[in-house]
Formats: sequence, C-alpha cells, structure tokens
Amino acid sequence: MNQPNDAIRKELEALTCRLLDKQLTTDEDARLTEILNTYPDLIKDYTNQIHLDSLLSASLYESVPEGINVVDQENLSHESQTTHLGIPAAELPASRRFSFLSQGIALVMVVLLVSAVVWLNQKVPPRQENQIASRPDYVGMLLDTEDAVWGHDDLEEDIPYGTQFKTGQSLWLKSGIARIRFQSGAGVVLEGPAKIEFRSPLNALLHHGKLAAYVPDEAQGFSVDTSKIRIVDLGTRFGTVVDRSGEAEVHVFEGEVDVKPVTSANKKLANLKASQALRFSNGTVQGAEISVTPAKFADVPTLEQLVAAKSGNYPPQETIHFENHQPLNQISLIKENSALPEGILVGEDFEYPSTSLYQQNGGIGFDHEGWWVDQNFTRLMVPEKRMQWEGLDGGPMILEARGRHHAYPSLAHRMARKLETPLKDDFYFSVLVQYHGLDGDDFFGLWFDDSKGRLGNSHSLVPSVGFKEGQFFARFTVKDEVLFQEPVDHETFLLVGHLARKNAPHFNHLEFWVNPVGDRVETPDVVVNLPKEGKLLKSINALGMRIGQYTEVTDSLFLDRLVIGDSYEAVTQPAAVQK
Repeated sequence: MNQPNDAIRKELEALTCRLLDKQLTTDEDARLTEILNTYPDLIKDYTNQIHLDSLLSASLYESVPEGINVVDQENLSHESQTTHLGIPAAELPASRRFSFLSQGIALVMVVLLVSAVVWLNQKVPPRQENQIASRPDYVGMLLDTEDAVWGHDDLEEDIPYGTQFKTGQSLWLKSGIARIRFQSGAGVVLEGPAKIEFRSPLNALLHHGKLAAYVPDEAQGFSVDTSKIRIVDLGTRFGTVVDRSGEAEVHVFEGEVDVKPVTSANKKLANLKASQALRFSNGTVQGAEISVTPAKFADVPTLEQLVAAKSGNYPPQETIHFENHQPLNQISLIKENSALPEGILVGEDFEYPSTSLYQQNGGIGFDHEGWWVDQNFTRLMVPEKRMQWEGLDGGPMILEARGRHHAYPSLAHRMARKLETPLKDDFYFSVLVQYHGLDGDDFFGLWFDDSKGRLGNSHSLVPSVGFKEGQFFARFTVKDEVLFQEPVDHETFLLVGHLARKNAPHFNHLEFWVNPVGDRVETPDVVVNLPKEGKLLKSINALGMRIGQYTEVTDSLFLDRLVIGDSYEAVTQPAAVQK
C-alpha cells in the first residue's frame, strides 16, 4: 500500500481547504479523489479536517461576544490591515482572514479550538440542524434504498440517506434493497427480508437475508458472519444468502474469500476463488460446488458512491450543471394560456418566470410551501414544440427531470409537494409524460401519500403508477404491481388514474389508463386492489415523482399538465380557451 509523504499531506490539506471554501475546481476535485484512493491512510486526516471545520462554522456565531458583528468583520478591507501576529491580512486565504481581524475574534477562535479538542476526545456528535451530523465513531452509513420497507422499533419507517450506524446497531429490512458503506470503505447491498448487525468497520453479522459486497483494497479483510461461519474477503466481490436456521450459500464473483467457523478463527472450512460457490450447513460444507449466480444479487454500491461518502457526509452537497442541455428557447416572463382545464381540484402547468421549480408555489390546490425538488436533476424550460396527446395540449413550459448522478443516491423522490386540502374522497388524476433515452432499465413513478417524507423515502407502500422494466405499471406495493404495455421513446403519452375507497375507510382501489381514447371510464387498462401489506391511507396529503437507479445521466423525463379532479371527464378534457 502506498505511503503518503509530507508533500502529499500538504496537498490534501490545501485541496480540502478549497473544498470547504467551495472553490474546488473540477480538476482539483479529481485530484482530491485520486489522493484518497491512492493513500487510504489519509482518509482519517481528511474527515477530521472536515469535522473540525463543521464544528467551528456551526459554533462561531453562537460564541462571538456580544457587540461583535462577524459579517461586518469579514467585509472589512483586508489590504490595509495586519493580523495580531503581524501578518498582512491580504496574504491569508480569503475565507480564513476574518479569524485574525480582531483580538475579540481571535479569543473566540481559541475558545472554539479548545472546545473542539474536548469534543473530539469525548466523541460527542456535533449539533444536528438541516443535515445528518457526521460522527467519527460510526461503523456503517446508508447510501440509498430501492422500495425499502423497514421493520424497526428504534428507527423511523423513513431512514434518510446518509444515516450513520454505530457498533451494535442493527437494520431489519422487511423488503426492498438497501446499500451501505462501511467506514473501512467496503460497500454492501442488502436485500430483504434481511437483518444485519454492525459490529465494526470491518465486520458485520448477517442474521438472515441476501447480501453482496464490494471490497476495495483499503478494506481488504472485511468479513461477514452468520450464526455458523465467517466469510473473510481476500479481494473484491462476493455474495451470500443466509436463511433463518443459519444455512448459507457463498458466491465469489471476483477475487477470493476464506470461509471459517465463527468459533475458530484459525480453522479454515474452504477457500473460494472467482466463479466458485458452496453451500454451508451447521458450520460445514454441504455437497459439491453450486453454480455461481451473480444475477441472484442486487447491484453493490458504485465506486463513485463509496468515494463520495468517505467524508462522512452524504449525499454530497454540490451543484451539477445541465451540461449540453441548454434551454431550447428563452423563457418567457409573460403568463400564457394555461394548459389546465376548468373545475379541477389540483393542477400544475409548470409555468413560472424561472428555470427552477424549487419552492415554486403556483398551481391550483397546492400548499403554499411550494415544490421540493433537487435542482441537480430538475429544471423548467420552454420546448420547441408543446407536449400534445390527441386533443390535449401542454402549456408553453414543461418540467425536465434528468437521470441520476453517479455519486448521488440511486433512488430518490426528485419532486414532491403537499396539497392545500387533503383528498379524502375518490379522485381521478392525469399527467402528460415524455421520455428521451428510454430502455428496459429506466423507472418513473408518480406516487400519492399522506406525507412528503424525506429524501430516503421511496414511497413503496403507497399507490403509484409509471413505467419500469420496459412496461407501464400500477401498484399499491411492489408485490402486487401489474405490468402491461410498452412505452415508446420520445413519444408523449397521457397517464390517467382513479384512486378510490371500495367499502373501506381507506383508499384500496386503483384503476389506470394509458392513452385512453374516447369514453373509457368503465374500461381501465389495469385494476389493482390494496393487499394486506399496503399502507392504509385515509387521506392523500402529498404527491411526488421519482426516477430510478439505472436511469442514465443523459436521459430526460418531461412532464406537463398534472391534474387531479373528481371525475374522469374532469382530468381528460382540454383546457378552456381563454379570450
């Protein structure tokens, strides 16, 4: 393993300072990633520097003596001043100069530094505000989920991405997929039903379930225990399936693993190399080799995700520009005729004097809070040609949502908004949709829930419609979904749905149409009823849309004319002509 010299350490420190100052260029970012990959011993220095900066930043304004205005001090001219150390202020890094502008600020910084040392020694996590706090003693971190349903008493149903887990904590995944990064650098994907316990940065106990692991060089020696055996990684990728009795399969995709009894670290049951697999029962090998089946396991975390999570803060906070995706026309500031029909309950035509949907609070029937969106993935634009299906025309502006970024969570709701008045009675909905770059791996879902949830909530137990695996779908849960008919790339299609209560106090009946021609109210393409595992929704308070894990960055999803009404006719009629 490469050992860093003083020059590399100083370069890392300088790059980290530029990162904290939000001045890091693309080339410098690539160099920072290269250093951390080449010299994993420096990761601790890197994270400590970020932790300390976060502590000082969070505490500064609370600790400044009364009467001192930090903002005013920052804005003073630096060229004519010197620090209390006799150093010209102009020679100091711009974002750090304010620390030396006065004796009062200097005294505050000394107090903060002493507090920081005490904090680091006691391992007390920093104060949490609008983001998940990073703590130096965490063992594992949740990177992303796919339709995850948790079964926990001590954790909320919705576990945000970036949540960190300490030694001894467990995760019980009832269904779906969860990806996790261990502090050692190893990445695992867990598929429910499964339960895992975090024991150390290099070890986990899989009580039962399916797990696959990617172990880079920095985490070599990472191991997974079952009740009977220990799987010790000696290089790269492996998977295991464990049932509740402790019987296990071990599959090696790349590199090799040693399999040992958990009661004897010196005894080896087997050594498996790439393309080998064995079954184990009661701590012994059972039978001959079995077939290695990589398709049996979900995809492990990407290398980009693992690198992005090294700092202990995840998802990464950065701005990703729409490269080579310039708006097709200049956005008009004049409100044109709306694409929304009259007499509806809720509607959004995405007409705003902006390129961002974030916190926009127009439309009909929505809460004043406005839209939650990730601006890295969404924008408003004027198309060359309006979206149109049969007699329904879209408006002069549309919403574009693009594919995921490699370092971001694989699955997240990209858009969500609360309703002004909860929907408690049967309702219909429709939306115009067009996709560019469509293939069998892409996913789009429009969901309805009693809350917006947070970034990590995949809304997998609530009614939703969309497309996946090259077909349209409708469902209450993943287990009951119905797939039918193939969407066509670059073509506009109209999705229409009906959510109802059938002799129940909650919504339990979903009807779905794709491109319905004529009066089709009695003949939906798909009908789905609420299964036992579904969420009992007595009211709909929010809606949202999300895209999927394998959606390429270059893909684009276009949306317009989102409508909710009390009848089929209300959501499928053209907009009224304004005079």
